[in-house]
Amino acid sequence: MVRWRDPGTRKNQGLTVATQAAAETLKRLLDANGQSFAIAQQAILSNQATVPTVAEVVQGHIDLPIRPSSGTTRTYQVMLDLHIRNVIGHIPVDKLDYRHLNHWAKSMMAKGKSPKTIHNVHGLISAAMNTAEMLRYIPRNPCRGVQLPSIDKAEDEAMFLTRSEYNMILEVMGERYKTFTNFLVMTGTRFGEPTALKVADVDLLSKPPTVRINKAWKRDGESQYYIGATKTGAGSGLSVSTVGWSNSWYRSRPAVLAMNSCFRHLRASGLSTSSIGTTTGFLRSKRLRHMG
Repeated sequence: MVRWRDPGTRKNQGLTVATQAAAETLKRLLDANGQSFAIAQQAILSNQATVPTVAEVVQGHIDLPIRPSSGTTRTYQVMLDLHIRNVIGHIPVDKLDYRHLNHWAKSMMAKGKSPKTIHNVHGLISAAMNTAEMLRYIPRNPCRGVQLPSIDKAEDEAMFLTRSEYNMILEVMGERYKTFTNFLVMTGTRFGEPTALKVADVDLLSKPPTVRINKAWKRDGESQYYIGATKTGAGSGLSVSTVGWSNSWYRSRPAVLAMNSCFRHLRASGLSTSSIGTTTGFLRSKRLRHMG
């Protein structure tokens, strides 16, 4: 119950509202407008008419970053269009609550979406709600405390190739890819990073030999490829301490140019980025247990 003294009639008035937040909003508006309920009511109605929907807030959050990655923007846009807009996108953002988000999570599970996908999309919603909170559309982020399916698995995800297993793969690999594959495994770089290297990025005369990683192949919103900053955004020098590997650069034809053309060759072969990433990700993330 919110009570006030009307300035016109000079009589005490009272109104029961549904929530504590609504009561605090009404009190704040009454205090700001000389206890005039008519003015406070008009302010509330005007505010309700201008409160954006969940879809509008998420869209605004996607469009907000000053330096967005076009690939990231495209990913977020797909999340909004496929998993948010038609489920909870129509709800006014100040009405979104735990029940809506719980229903949304269950609907994602019913569609067979993986726990990781659900966590990723929920992360976008939560980030958008943080933006809505900063813009004072809502008093609190409703995503806090929402229970999501666990992404933990019973089996051990850490799988590693032994040196002999890796050598078996290397033996049947095309000669033109061996130096590149060794580089991926020994440095842990992502596929798009060494394929973007230029000759000036490599210093084989330093001790140890170093490679400067400060750019990578990326995909824009139109699925076109371009060279941009690395995922971390900061350049780093990778020390290559494996003598056998660095010597192979001297023995082979210009290795950097070969690595740079590798990306274009694989694309020309009809492989998608996802399939390339899966293949090289297997070699890169399953590091050798015994390199020496």
